[in-house]
Amino acid sequence: MRTNRLLFTETSAIHGFLIWSEKRKSGPFYFRYGLSVVLVVIATGLKLGILGTLSVSSPFLLYFAIICFCTITGGIGPSIVAIILSAVAADYFFILPKGEFTFTGVAVYKIAVFLGESIFIILLSSAVMSAYRRVNQVQTLFRAMIEKGSEGIVLTNREGKRVYVSPSIERIIGYTAEEFLVMEPWILADPDELPEMKAQMDDLLAHPGKNISFIHRMRHKDGRWIWMENSITNLLDDESVCAVVANFYNVTERVILEQKKDDFIGIASHELKTPITTLKASIQLMDRMKTEPSNDMLPKLIDRSKRNIDKLTELVEELLNASQIGQGHLQLAKTEFVVADLLIECCHHIHAADKHNLIVGGDKELYVCADKARIDQVVVNFVNNAIKYAPQSKDILLSVERINGDAKISVKDNGPGVAPEKLPYIFDRYYRAEVNSFNNSGLGLGLYISSEIIKKHGGQIGVDSRPGDGSTFWFTLPIEMN
Repeated sequence: MRTNRLLFTETSAIHGFLIWSEKRKSGPFYFRYGLSVVLVVIATGLKLGILGTLSVSSPFLLYFAIICFCTITGGIGPSIVAIILSAVAADYFFILPKGEFTFTGVAVYKIAVFLGESIFIILLSSAVMSAYRRVNQVQTLFRAMIEKGSEGIVLTNREGKRVYVSPSIERIIGYTAEEFLVMEPWILADPDELPEMKAQMDDLLAHPGKNISFIHRMRHKDGRWIWMENSITNLLDDESVCAVVANFYNVTERVILEQKKDDFIGIASHELKTPITTLKASIQLMDRMKTEPSNDMLPKLIDRSKRNIDKLTELVEELLNASQIGQGHLQLAKTEFVVADLLIECCHHIHAADKHNLIVGGDKELYVCADKARIDQVVVNFVNNAIKYAPQSKDILLSVERINGDAKISVKDNGPGVAPEKLPYIFDRYYRAEVNSFNNSGLGLGLYISSEIIKKHGGQIGVDSRPGDGSTFWFTLPIEMN
């Protein structure tokens, strides 16, 4: 089974040793300096007992290794101690005459050369360790970016076999890096998109250094399809990489939002076109009848025109409200009012039609401090939805109650209810709950705007519904008094 290539450090053994030495530098004082003494004693013993005459001709050779080791593992202080002890031991045991300290020209010369070379070793080892620390810091940062970032990275060799998969791939498609590494290429791709993707890859492989980007569907481990944006670069001829580098981004939310926007444009065009067309026809008929002011058709045409103008005004207001919310410009003008009074007054058009009974119950004395016009907008939206999706529900119940310091306002109908799979999206922008046999007109913005208004007040909004048992749309408002 293939395993992920070491992307950041090829010489893992050296890397581990250097990490160990870095930890030792912060160790106890007696350990770091005692280690220098012990190593010099051991080296001297080896030179006396094993190396024999070689120690006389090269008295400082083994000590150089000790000094280098002490510099790396203990720092400059322990390495200086090692230099001094090594010079003393070499002069006493290995520079002729042995067994005594000599200060002849040859001895002084050898010790001076040893000291100079030792200092050079210390400086060189320190520079190496300093460079290593800087490189390690950069690699640590880069590793964190690669492994903990939101994008997945996959390296593929010339034979089409994956050689590296970043751990972040698991957050994107559900499979671990090890699982994805051994999968056959293209196995998770959409079969309908596969021919075009393979053609693009063949062209990429034929042009070193080329980059391509495309969006495609990929099968998640849980079985659902997600949208991926790929940025793939052919770096097979780059000696430092020798692979095709693919960057994966999960853009499912972006794609869905773009699809919703496209659907919204189509819906908005249709919703605006219908009243405009009807209004235009009414005006044309009235224009023909302007010389006959007593014509019985004129009052009907005027009423129809007013209804269509109201419809256009409602659609334009929804668009303006959605735009204000999107730009963060939704402003509140809070005043104190009795909630029950607002519920009674807000739906004049329902009372006038005399097709539904609006029954207000609960705490009819409860005050809140809120933007009355905006709360009226939310309630009207709830009632209009109850009429639209539950036309057979003669009674619509509006209630207000105090719960844990909040005012809870609810609108209940006895219609068919909302399907469970639609409840999580009911307050999303552009979402329209399609219900068979009902008129699903509108822009899909009403509940979204209502949700944002309540959030702006610091309240909560929701719906309780089961198929066949009707729906209860509700929201809460903090009870604040000036």
